This record gives sequence, structure tokens and C-alpha cells, in this order.
Amino acid sequence: MRYTQTTLLDPSPELLAEPIATPTRTRRCRQPGVPPLANGAVREALAPYIDLSRLRHLAAHHGDLQEALITGTVPEDVQAMITFVAEILRPDTRDQVKTPTDAAAFLMVRMGLLDQEELWTMILNTKNHVLKIHRVYQGSLNASMVRIGEIFREALRFNAAAMIVAHNHPSGIVDPSPEDILVTRQIVAAGKLLDVDILDHLILGKGRWLSMRDKGFGF
Repeated sequence: MRYTQTTLLDPSPELLAEPIATPTRTRRCRQPGVPPLANGAVREALAPYIDLSRLRHLAAHHGDLQEALITGTVPEDVQAMITFVAEILRPDTRDQVKTPTDAAAFLMVRMGLLDQEELWTMILNTKNHVLKIHRVYQGSLNASMVRIGEIFREALRFNAAAMIVAHNHPSGIVDPSPEDILVTRQIVAAGKLLDVDILDHLILGKGRWLSMRDKGFGF
């Protein structure tokens, strides 16, 4: 499956009537992109020799490398190299998210081995370039406690065209719960109201991940 941004349909009267606490959205000129990371020069120097995309996917799916990148459970004399590798794997504004695998590769390095549940958002422009990856919540994903406005805050601040939502299951089991599906439906509905295309909701856990859009959960 490939991500394509869609022209959003007018929301139904039922959706318009549903009370969702969200910030007021105003049309404005799109803000300039986030300045490139400080290691941009290093990326350029490494580009002819290292496939950063492939390295990022290895980090996302190979448990030992992923754990080393996140927890630093390695001898001190190689910790500096691990920190360096983790840093160059972070996305910048030139990186494009085309598929769920791309999104998972960006997020697994940060989220795959967290010991408590967290919800993050990946903010994208019209070409699916990454503007920001933002942590929204720590704690269980509960529909009665999730504030939709908080989930969309950074997307609205960047006047983003699209967003990918992700949360982790510390157990490593990535099957969605009924709460996960309900929250996804609420986020997708709010995205239609706010003109932010919700491309996916990923569930991540210990070297595994699931695309809720690909499986038809909540979309």
C-alpha cells in the first residue's frame, strides 16, 4: 500500500454536530520548512556510501540493533557510534513517507522498545515530507481520555496537509484493541473537519508493527 493524500469530502451533518474539542484553524501561508538537522553535512558526506533508508529499515526490524540504538546497552567505547547512528537515522525535511513501511522505519527506532504506551504523530506536508515527529501522550490509549485537539495541535501549528498517528504496545503484540479502533475513527473524523488527511495509524511493538489503514481498522 502507498500513501496518497486525498481531497477530503465535506463532512456529514452528524460529524459536524459531534462535539470534538479542537483548536480553531485559520488559513495562512505555509510556514517554511524546519531547518535541517545539525548533522546535515554529515548526511551529505555519507550519502554516496551509505543507504540511510536501508539502514533505517534495518534498525526498525532487527531487534538487536534497535535495542542498542534505543537503550544504549553496549560497551562505553562504542556508545558514541550508536548515538551517532541513531542521530543520522532521524528524519529531516527531505525524507518522504511513501508507504507504511517508510513510516514504521522512522518511528520504530524511537518507539519500538518503549516500556510504557505512548502516542506520537508524524506531521507531513503536501508531498509527504516529514515536518516533525511529536510525542503527544504517555499512558494507555483510552477513548474517554484522549483529547483530539491535543493530537492535532502540532499539525495545525505547521499548517500540515497530512498526519500519521502511531502508538506502541509494550507487550509487543500489535493487534488493535476496540479502544484503538474507536480512537482511530475519532481521529479520522476530526481530520476531515480540520482538513488534515490522516494517512494511517500504526501500532508498534518490539520489532513488529501494524498499519490500521492497511487492515481496514477505523478507516
